[in-house]
Order: sequence, then structure tokens, then C-alpha cells
Amino acid sequence: MTGATTSFLVFGALVGSACCGAAVRVRAPGTLASTEGRDVIRRVLTLIGVLAALMLGMSIASLKSTFDGADRDIRRLASQIEELDRTLRRIDPPATEARQLLFRFTAVLVRDTFPDLDAPFRGEPRGANDLQDDLDASLERLAAGPAVPRIVVEAQAVLHAIVQTRWSMEEEAGPTVTGWQLGVLIFWLMLIFAGLGLFAPRNFLLAVVLGLSAVALTFAIFLLTEFGDPFKGVITVSGEPLVNALHMLADN
Repeated sequence: MTGATTSFLVFGALVGSACCGAAVRVRAPGTLASTEGRDVIRRVLTLIGVLAALMLGMSIASLKSTFDGADRDIRRLASQIEELDRTLRRIDPPATEARQLLFRFTAVLVRDTFPDLDAPFRGEPRGANDLQDDLDASLERLAAGPAVPRIVVEAQAVLHAIVQTRWSMEEEAGPTVTGWQLGVLIFWLMLIFAGLGLFAPRNFLLAVVLGLSAVALTFAIFLLTEFGDPFKGVITVSGEPLVNALHMLADN
């Protein structure tokens, strides 16, 4: 389910909860006759509101931190690829095979991580892991050949750093907000809006305020679901650094 679909459902659930609360007030006016009963309901709603605010705020802050980390990893990966290419150019022409493998490896990374971006080698049959192993093997052959050993060791160190960055990206990929977390949060918000509908007088201004509040919380849920996966959805990290690195490899 996409973030937009979830948000629309949440908006409908919040508005429906407020309408249910208002219907209870109309159909059972004696429910709020007791002052003590109203105080208990208000305190419970306040407690739920605090819990929901804490959960929503901490979740968005945590997911935004993960999102920013994924963006930094993409930029780091692009700079490491460019650094590896510069290192290999220092030992051309023996490193021609390794540079070609690096280009194909980068193109597959762009294709797999950002399918919507335009990149060559869309029909590359091999995966990034296989090309990474081939690149590592090519560097091993360079180390055993006439190339300068120090430069080959530098290239191998950069490739190792690329592997580490890829592992970090794979840990950040995929949804990080579980269904039960989102369900509990939405349930709490529905209880709050049901309580607001129960206590709010029936007039147009308050209906507009409740509607705008539902819209605001809907956008918060949208951010929560979109930040959950940095590489999918409407809000994603930019793939331009990797594309720029790919273009640099193609031009050299």
C-alpha cells in the first residue's frame, strides 16, 4: 500500500471517528451528563494524545535520520566510485578491463537502486554482486601483474569501502515502519477524534477545525510512511550523484 493510499484511508478513518463521536452525543445525550464522567474521558483522551504525539514525533525524527543517512550513503558511494576510477586511470592501460567492469557495475547499481532513472546497460544480464566479484578478481590480476602494487592496493581499499557502503544502503532499504506500529498509532488518533466529536458543539467552525486537524495528521502519516523506505515511494533520496558518477566514467 502506497503512502498516498494510506493517508487517504487515515483521513477517512479520522473524519469517520469524529462523526461517530458526534452521533453518540446526539443519540445519547445523557452520556455526558456526569461531570466526573466527562473529566475521566478528557483525561484518558489527554493521555492517549500525549502517547500518540510522542510516538509520531519520535518515529518521524528516527525515520528522517535514516533517510538522511541513505542520502549520505548515495553521495559517498558516488564519490568512492569516482575515486576508484581516478586510481585505476593511473595504471592504464592494464586497468582497462577493471574500468570497464566498474562502469558496468555502476550502471547496474543505478538500474537496481533507482529504476526510474535513465541509465545505460538496462539489459545487463549480470547482477551487481557478480560484477563486483569480477571487479575484485580483475584487481587481483593487476596486483599479480606489472602494475604498481601500491596503486593496486589503493584501488582494492576503495573497492572495499564501496562494498561497505553498499551494505549500509541495503540495511536502510525496505520499509522500517511495521504494520502494527502504524495500526496502533492510527487507532489512538481515531480515539482522539472520536472524543473530539463527542465533546465538540455542533457548528461549522469547529467542523472546519476538525477537518483541518485531520488533514494535518494525514500529512504526518504520509511523511511517516514515505520516510520508511528511502529508495521507494514519492519521497526518495536523489540518485543524481550516482548518475553523475556514471557519466564521468563514460566520458573518460
